[in-house]
Amino acid sequence: MNKTLLPAALLPLLTATSQIVSAEDNGELEQVSVTASRVEIPRRELGVSVSIVTAADIERLGYARLLDVIRTLPGVAVSNNGGAGKVSNIYLRGESNYRTLVLLDGVNIADPANTQVATQFQHLLAGDIERVEVLRGPQGMMYGAGAGGVINIITKKADAPLGGSLAVEAGRYGSRDTSASLYGEGEQWDYRINLGVFDTDGFNSQVADASGERDGYSNRTASAQLGYQVSENLALRAQVRHTGTESAFDGCFAGFSTSNDCLDEYTQGSYRLSADYRVSGIGNQLAVARQEIERDSLAVGASTFAVDGGIDELNYVGNTALAGGELLWGAEYEQQEFSSAFDARELDSLGIFSEWRADLGGVIHYSVGVRRDSLETEDHDSWRSSLAYPILLGDEVEAKLRASYGTGYRAPSPFELAYNVGEGAETVGPETSRGYELAAEYRLADRLHLELVYFDQQIQDAIIFDYSLGNSGFGAYGQDDGVSRSEGIELVMSGKLLDSLDWYFNGTLLDAEDTNGSQRLQVPEQVYNLGGNYRLLGDRLAVGANWRRVANRLSPNPDFFGPVVTLDDYSVLDLKVSYRISESLRLNLRGENILDEDYREVAGYNTAGAAVYAGVEMTL
Repeated sequence: MNKTLLPAALLPLLTATSQIVSAEDNGELEQVSVTASRVEIPRRELGVSVSIVTAADIERLGYARLLDVIRTLPGVAVSNNGGAGKVSNIYLRGESNYRTLVLLDGVNIADPANTQVATQFQHLLAGDIERVEVLRGPQGMMYGAGAGGVINIITKKADAPLGGSLAVEAGRYGSRDTSASLYGEGEQWDYRINLGVFDTDGFNSQVADASGERDGYSNRTASAQLGYQVSENLALRAQVRHTGTESAFDGCFAGFSTSNDCLDEYTQGSYRLSADYRVSGIGNQLAVARQEIERDSLAVGASTFAVDGGIDELNYVGNTALAGGELLWGAEYEQQEFSSAFDARELDSLGIFSEWRADLGGVIHYSVGVRRDSLETEDHDSWRSSLAYPILLGDEVEAKLRASYGTGYRAPSPFELAYNVGEGAETVGPETSRGYELAAEYRLADRLHLELVYFDQQIQDAIIFDYSLGNSGFGAYGQDDGVSRSEGIELVMSGKLLDSLDWYFNGTLLDAEDTNGSQRLQVPEQVYNLGGNYRLLGDRLAVGANWRRVANRLSPNPDFFGPVVTLDDYSVLDLKVSYRISESLRLNLRGENILDEDYREVAGYNTAGAAVYAGVEMTL
C-alpha cells in the first residue's frame, strides 16, 4: 500500500482548515451512533469509523436478505457458496466473520457450535430491520473481541398506536418472500410482532454437480418484543426471536463417497430481558440474554453431523456526566457451549471495562478506554483511544479530522479447545489484534459528504490448524508465530442533486496479507459500490440502483490439493423501481444482476444469473 496516497488526498482538506472557527451542530453530522460506545453519541464527535444503514436505505435497495444490504458498505466484502442460505462469510477490512462481533438487538448471535464462533449471516432476513451500524477496526476495549469490528443490527419498534404491514414478492428461481408485522404503542407500553417467510427453489450451487439439480432454501423467522415504561426513570423490554431454515447443498459425504443429495437444517432462538434505569444522573442498563442453536447435516436423508450450541450473557453498562465529560463503565459475563455426539465443552469469560469521553475547549473531542477480560486460557487487556476535530468552514460547510487506535482479541472457540483436548494437544490462547486509522471528512449541508480513511491493523498469535500436532496424525489447533496484516484506504462519498436524486459511492483498496506475506484467500483487493435513488411524479415513483465491482480475489481450489485459484474480476448491477399508489399501497419491481454477469465469489460455486422480482407492500 502506497503510504503517500493518504497525505496527498488529505492536502486539500487540511489547506481548508485555515478558515477554522468554533465547531457548531451541523446537519447530518448530528446523526447519532449507539455502537461506538454503547450510548448515543453525536456522529460529529466520533473518532472511529461507523457506517449506518437505515430502514429507508434498506427499502431503497430492496434486498430480501441482510447479507446483500451489508455488502454495499465500505470496508466490506462477502463470499457465498452457491446462493441463498448457503455458507457465507463477511470480511470486514480483510478479517473473516469469526473475528467480527454481530449483535441483534443486543444479543450476540454468533454460532458457538461452529468450528470458529461466527454468525450465520446467510440466515438473516432484512424485512424487520430498522438500522444497522457497522463499527470497523479492532474493538476489544468496548466489546471484548472483534479484530474486524462490530455489526450492530437493530430491529423495528412500534411508532404508532396501531399499525401493521404486509409485503409479498416473487420472482426467478421460484423465489417467494413474505413479511408481515403488527405493532402498537400506548402511554407506557409498546409491542411489535414480525413474521418473515422466504423460499426459493434456488439453482445448482456447485459447478462439479453435472446433474443440474436445484439446491433450494427455506427460512421461517418470527420475532416479538414488548416494552413497558414503568416510570420516567425505569423502562423494561423483553424480546424473543426464532429462525428455522433448511438449505440443500452439494458435495456432502455419504459413507465413503460424496453425494449431492445434501441438506442442512438450522434452528436459532434468542431471548433477552433488559432494564434501563436512571437515578441521580446515572444511567444504568442491565440485560440478560440467551441464544440456542441446533444444526444437523444430512446426506441422502441420514444425519451425518448434529451439533447444539448456546450463548448465555449477563451485561451491565452505566454512564454519567462527570467533570465536563462522560464516564462509561460496565461488566459482561458470557458462557459459550457446544455439544455433539462426540464431545461437549463450555467456555466462560468475564470482562470489565470503562471509557472516558470529553472535549478540549469544546473543539477537540477525545475518548480513552480500557478493558480487562478473564478467559479460561489466560487474561487479556484491551484499550482504545480516539480524537475527533470538527471544523466549521461556513454556515453549512463542515470538515472533521479524526484518528483512533484500538486493540482486540479472539478467544479460542469451544470446539477448538475441545478438539485439542481430544488430540492431547496443547491448549491454544487468544489471538490478539491492534489497529489504527486516520480519517478526514467534509460535508456541505446535505448536498455532499466525503470521507477518506486510512487504516492499518495486525493479527498476532492467529489460531491455525496444524497437521503436525495431535496424537491421531490428523492435526490439531496451534498458534501462528507470524503477523498477518490488513492495510487499506476507504473512500466514501454521498450527496443529493436537484432534491430528487440521492447518490453514493464507496471504494475500498485493501492489502490483506497472511503471515507468509501472501494475499489472504477470499479477500478482494478492490471493492466498489455506486448507487442512488431518483424520485419522480411527486415522489410517487422511485428508481434505485446499486453497481458493485470486485477485483483481485484469490480463492481456495475446490480440489483440496490444487493450487490457489485467481477469480475473474466482475461487476453486478441491481435495480429497483417502486410506485406508490396510495399512502398504504406500493408496487415494487426489482432486478438483480440484470446484466447477467457470469462470475464466482468462491471457486467451484455458481452464482445467480439475471433475475426479476415483483411485489406489493401494504400498510395500515
